[in-house]
Amino acid sequence: MKLRHLGHAALVLVIGSGVASAQARDDTAPRNALWQMSSCTNPGMSYAVKRQRLKGSVDAVFDITADGEVENIRILPGDHESTMDDYVVRALRRWRYFGYVKDGELAPRMDVTVTFTYGPAPSRKCTHTSLPELPSTLGDPADPYQSLKQCMELIMPKKAARWKTEGHVRMGYDITPDGTVENIQVLAAEPEGRFDADATDMLDDWKYSAFIVAGEAIARPAMTIDFYYGDLPEGASNERCSYAPWDATHKLMKVNH
Repeated sequence: MKLRHLGHAALVLVIGSGVASAQARDDTAPRNALWQMSSCTNPGMSYAVKRQRLKGSVDAVFDITADGEVENIRILPGDHESTMDDYVVRALRRWRYFGYVKDGELAPRMDVTVTFTYGPAPSRKCTHTSLPELPSTLGDPADPYQSLKQCMELIMPKKAARWKTEGHVRMGYDITPDGTVENIQVLAAEPEGRFDADATDMLDDWKYSAFIVAGEAIARPAMTIDFYYGDLPEGASNERCSYAPWDATHKLMKVNH
C-alpha cells in the first residue's frame, strides 16, 4: 500500500510539473513571431544595402489581431541601414497567423518581437534577406575568343598569296582586367619568321570586354591563340580574326563581336 501510494504521489507530481511547464511556455509563446505563423515573406533589400554589400539586423515589434493580421508595426532604434525599415514594414504587413485561443476565445497578441537580418549568408528563412550573388561572366576565361570585343580581320600578305605560302603562328599574350592585350610573344611559327610580324601587329589591336568573376574584373594571363594563313587545318577555328584564306588580301576591316 505504501508503495502504491508513493507511486501515485510521484505520478501526480510529474503531471503537475508538466502543466506548470506548459503554462510557462504559453505565457511566452504569444510574443514569439514564429509561433502559430501561417504564412510569411522575407523583406526586400534596399539599393544602398545591395550596392555597398552591407549586413546587419533590424528589430521590430508588432501586434497581431484576433483574425491573425499584423498591425501597429514599430521599428526599434538600432545600428542598421535605415533604408531597410520600409522593407521590413512592408514584409510584416503580409504575414498571417492562425488564431490564438485564450480563455476559450480568439484573442489578439500584443508586442510580438522579431529580428530581421540581411547580408551575404544564404537562407530560406522569412527573417533573413540574402544579398544577391555577384555577377560573373559565363564561359572559359582561357578561351581567346571569350569576351572578344573588337579585332581586325586577318589578311594574307600579297606575296605569300602569290607564292601560295601557307603558315601558322602560335601567339602568347596577357589580357588586363580592363580588356587590353599586352605582353605579346611568338611561341611557335611555321615557316619561322614569315608571318610573325603580321600576327603580332594584328593581335596588338584586339580589344576585350572585362571578364567578371564575383563582381570583379580579372586579369587573364598566359593566353594562347593560333593564327593561320592559307589552308586551314582540320578542326581549327575559321574565325576571320585569326584565319586568313588565300584571297584575304584586301584592306583590313574592323570586326565587333
